[in-house]
Amino acid sequence: MKKGARKYIAAGLVIAGAAGLSLAAASTLAVTTNKEVAIGSGTFAPCDADGVNVGYTYQKSGSAYIIKDVTVSGIAAACANEKIALTVANAGGTELGASSGTVTGTSYTYDMTSKAIPVSTDIGDATVIISG
Repeated sequence: MKKGARKYIAAGLVIAGAAGLSLAAASTLAVTTNKEVAIGSGTFAPCDADGVNVGYTYQKSGSAYIIKDVTVSGIAAACANEKIALTVANAGGTELGASSGTVTGTSYTYDMTSKAIPVSTDIGDATVIISG
């Protein structure tokens, strides 16, 4: 193939690609942020812009120590009355416990005493979701 022909083919591909992008942009769906499920993209303002902290307390149970509570703290006042979900997993990703409720202050506590999880367990992940 001649060098000049390759230039024309490349230019044609660029034009076809640009046309395809403009068609794709025209088919974008509008998203309303007051719905729980939507397709498309939108900007959601968090009720807590600086994040939260997760920690735990422990207690003696027989001759061992177990995790008593997992607490999410530092929740902004703007999150009051929002739903909260907390999932705790070990370092391998296995779920150790989950809790959900409503934010009523600046912290949320999940009582894990009944799970009898030893303090030596490596809590590798705590997922917190606060939603309206």
